[in-house]
Amino acid sequence: MFVWSVHTILHAFEKYAPDITHILQSEKEAFNTDREQDYIDRIYPLTARISIDYAILEKAGNVYTIPADIGWSDLGTWNSLHAYLADSSDQVTIGNHIHLIDCRDIIVRSDNDKVIVIKGLENYIVIDEENALLIYPKSDEQEIKTVVNSLTTA
Repeated sequence: MFVWSVHTILHAFEKYAPDITHILQSEKEAFNTDREQDYIDRIYPLTARISIDYAILEKAGNVYTIPADIGWSDLGTWNSLHAYLADSSDQVTIGNHIHLIDCRDIIVRSDNDKVIVIKGLENYIVIDEENALLIYPKSDEQEIKTVVNSLTTA
């Protein structure tokens, strides 16, 4: 987690990553307008593919760390969301009309109003969307993005 003032981080970019600064400020008149997102979508891919750690933090002399226990969890995966929301039965339901019977270690999300009944499923991710239904083992969660991408490009 990073904390800095706008002035400080802009100065650091100018000092340690001037090429990135130059590219991102090529059309400053687009900032804070209805054209801003289009500008970002078009210009950002032209910048160097480098993390803030390597571009700035490892070079700057005014970087400090503070130990903290803030209960951080990266909720970027279905398994981490399940771990964060699970109750004592290890069941997580997100949406309405979801009924689980004898299920363990399961996360089910539905964004529609149909009734969903699942019995005896263990260690699965179930995602029900308008145009797709995904039922996937939690242990193979890392494959989901690849599978979804292959289906959307097919």
